[in-house]
Amino acid sequence: MIFELQVGRLRERWERLSPRERTLLTAMGATFVVMVTIVTGFFITDGLSTLEENNGAARDALHELETHRDSYLKAKAKAEQLKARMGKTPVQLQGFLEQVAKEAGVQIPESNELPPQAAGKQFTERSVEIRVKQVTIESLAKFLRGIETGPNLVVVTGLNVRTRDDKHEELDVEMTVTTYERVAEKKDKGDKKGDKS
Repeated sequence: MIFELQVGRLRERWERLSPRERTLLTAMGATFVVMVTIVTGFFITDGLSTLEENNGAARDALHELETHRDSYLKAKAKAEQLKARMGKTPVQLQGFLEQVAKEAGVQIPESNELPPQAAGKQFTERSVEIRVKQVTIESLAKFLRGIETGPNLVVVTGLNVRTRDDKHEELDVEMTVTTYERVAEKKDKGDKKGDKS
């Protein structure tokens, strides 16, 4: 009933207006509707354009992921293989080298263990410098192959080979052999306090 009264009042006011005022008021109302439609259309178009750009970027990212998937999987498999070769317990490097040298028929008269160094946040690098004298190239090749193809991650990081002055078929070799081990994880302070009590 209130709604009918308000509509009735509006109709009376409309009828009291002159034809010129009615035309002007109709033009203003139409202009307002057109402006609201244009502004709403602009926001909708802008939103759709942004959404389309985001979808295009997501498609490009998915395409890049698919393109590089194989190389990522290969690198991940290689990293896992290296972690498996690294093992849980550290390699006793000098003992390992003595064993490989014995199998290759090589003598290690001099060795010098270098101080451990950090290799990133998770690993420690341990190295030994060794000197091998009067070795044939076949024995050296067997020794190097034994070092790098063993069950643990051990690599030759430095190699200096010289022929002997008196016997050219024999070599004097200086090399640096390196292995890596995981840094022991630190326990939380709460665990340490719990251990003391």
